[in-house]
Amino acid sequence: MDKISIIIPVYNLASYIRRCLESVIKQTYKELDIIVINDGSKDNSLEILKEYASKDSRIRIIDKKNGGVTSCRRVGLEQVQGEYVFFLDGDDWLEIETLSRLYSCSQRNKADIVLGNVFYSSDVSDKPLLSHSFDTISSREFIHQLAHGKQLWSLCMKLIKTSICRKMIIPDDLSMAEDMAGMLQLAYFARIVAKDEYYGYHYYQRQGASTKTPTLKHAKDALLAAKYVTDFLKRHDSFEEYIEEIAWINLRCLLTSCNQGGVSRNDPLVEQIYKQYYCTKYLSIFSWSHRLILFGYKKGINLYKLLFLYRKWRTAIIEMQEKDRLKMIL
Repeated sequence: MDKISIIIPVYNLASYIRRCLESVIKQTYKELDIIVINDGSKDNSLEILKEYASKDSRIRIIDKKNGGVTSCRRVGLEQVQGEYVFFLDGDDWLEIETLSRLYSCSQRNKADIVLGNVFYSSDVSDKPLLSHSFDTISSREFIHQLAHGKQLWSLCMKLIKTSICRKMIIPDDLSMAEDMAGMLQLAYFARIVAKDEYYGYHYYQRQGASTKTPTLKHAKDALLAAKYVTDFLKRHDSFEEYIEEIAWINLRCLLTSCNQGGVSRNDPLVEQIYKQYYCTKYLSIFSWSHRLILFGYKKGINLYKLLFLYRKWRTAIIEMQEKDRLKMIL
């Protein structure tokens, strides 16, 4: 049986990393190379990692200065010993048969990438995240499904051949949509992509996670990720072949940028997207609300911002009403 290398970035996850590691060491698939990268944690995450490494020889710890999740994955890939790679975030966890199911699917279909299904999990519930079903598809069709929103861009819950992973290059400075930049490359280099319908990955919805807080950098990075994907396909002489997918990706990234607060409407990246991809042909797959947001932003109005302000105002009103009610009771 082939060895699977699991790459787990950890930064200040002392409250969650035990659950993650327990789910890994209890996998029914035992041929594992578990690489845990401590990304300069300031809590006691490193002590917990050392505790688990002393109990399971498959666990290797890399302790480094803080550099973000992309740098952790790059360092992890340099240390990979397995024929396959599996990316797992340190606050997420797996069902016990996850890796067995994905590996069996890869062998059955001779696939370079195998997808599984994901739960959006909280402390009280697991919500299945629906995605398009298939047995095997080509690289071309996989990129189409990703761009169309039928599959997750996340690197997690995918078993990937190491030889494919080593071709992936993600810019260090992306804090938003870095998975998209990486996944596009993996999809492009793959020959066969397969899917197992097993729900084996719990994507934890953690309050306070950095990607939950809108920032100008996140807004800018979403646009830079779209440019990175576009430039990648241009370099590989595939721009014309994938023009429709490139348009969808750019428009989706513009929506993400708006959701993160947006950048200047006159930003060159924004101007380029409206000039090249904003037309009925490419907008047809988007919902009316997303089309309205894109239209509003074209006119210099970020409807996402207005929605945030409304929600903030509404929350403040409710809090004031609750305080007044409590005063009356007291």
